Amino acid sequence: MRISPRLTRLGLGAFAVAGLALSALAVGPAPAAEAQSNFRVCVAWNSANTSGGIGTGLAVKVYKGGDDTCARKVEYMQNYYGQAYAGSSAKNFAYMITCESFGERIGLGGDPCYQLRQNAIYKFTSAADERYPSDNPSFSFWRN
Repeated sequence: MRISPRLTRLGLGAFAVAGLALSALAVGPAPAAEAQSNFRVCVAWNSANTSGGIGTGLAVKVYKGGDDTCARKVEYMQNYYGQAYAGSSAKNFAYMITCESFGERIGLGGDPCYQLRQNAIYKFTSAADERYPSDNPSFSFWRN
């Protein structure tokens, strides 16, 4: 008895699907994204549209043992905030928060520390900004 061509195609298709399923099980799920360890973020901003949110402002990535560096950078950002954002002033500050927390609080949903240089100050946009929320939070180098 001959096997019909249609049945052959169905059998081959079933084997292909089974092979893909088994290979996916063998490989397993993708690993979770790893946060950049040993770094924290210090931030200055004017206002946010949500409780716990961080609005558009200035940020610096520092070594997690760099409390003094963080304090100096935040003081600098507070003093010169108006040069970065004309007509505005920093009214809110965050010290030594994790990179993941910072990313979540600006609406980035990931760890931004991989794209930031240590001790460099960046202007950033935020989905949580009170006046000008950004659909796509981003960073641009401002000063060292």
